[in-house]
Amino acid sequence: MPMKSIFITGLFCALLASAPAAFAQEDDVDMSQQEYQQMMKQSMQSGNYNQGQAQVQSWDARLKVISGTVMVKTVEGDEWSKITGEMPLDPNDVVKTSADGIAELYLDDKGAISLGRNTELEISSLEQEDAVFTLNVGSLVAKVKHFLSEKIKMQVRTPAVVCAIRGTEFAVEYSQMGKESSVAVFDEGRVAVTQADDSGREAQEYLLEKNTEINFSPDKKRYRPGPLSRMSRYRGALGTVRTRLAALKGWRPRSFAKRAELRNLALKRKIIRRQLKSGKARPKAAVGAKKRAAKARARRQPPPEEEE
Repeated sequence: MPMKSIFITGLFCALLASAPAAFAQEDDVDMSQQEYQQMMKQSMQSGNYNQGQAQVQSWDARLKVISGTVMVKTVEGDEWSKITGEMPLDPNDVVKTSADGIAELYLDDKGAISLGRNTELEISSLEQEDAVFTLNVGSLVAKVKHFLSEKIKMQVRTPAVVCAIRGTEFAVEYSQMGKESSVAVFDEGRVAVTQADDSGREAQEYLLEKNTEINFSPDKKRYRPGPLSRMSRYRGALGTVRTRLAALKGWRPRSFAKRAELRNLALKRKIIRRQLKSGKARPKAAVGAKKRAAKARARRQPPPEEEE
């Protein structure tokens, strides 16, 4: 082999060996070098490797509380936990905001979703090839970058409609009282909206282009996209979402251990409240105070009279 080819081959191998170190994280929030190398090895073996980067198959979803009361219910239990700060999200988590609550969800550095007040959103699936977010009630505003791969798909569902997202600025709201769903696209992208139909018939698809909206309600028989009007009230939230998404530049995935640690910290309050409520984990100080109070009451009582 010519010396020039040997030199180029050796240089390439050296660069390849040092690549994981370049992507290794500087603190405990991000992936360690060993975990990164393991993930790259698994990706190469499964064929999910492209242009020197591991292709993660699930979105790294994170919840951030902006203001007010925000709660999460996990698949492990039926109780709601009040969340403060940030928390990694897993499939089947349900996020609920109160009358004063506002929260945001981030998907890698590709998407930012703002949840309005009195909103309940279920994280039905986080697989990149079939991500599903179910809006049970309330509203959301989102900006999602355009997907370069046709395999990446995302849906936002309500009890009435299914919205196929390919990368756009959009808003969705659902009212339980009126059983109404509204969908809007803002300054870029498009959304394909289909009515949810349990009859088995093929439902009609409505394509929303930029600056258009559509409303579905039980009393309507015909639907047609129209210019942005009622849903334009979400433009203020959209401006915030745009800023948030731009700030995600430079995002790096957290390690699996760090994600688990952050979830446990966020959900610990629930365990503490449940123990205090049931009286199974009373602090020692409280138990000691109770005993001292009982002794004090005994001292204050007069001694029993002796019988003659």
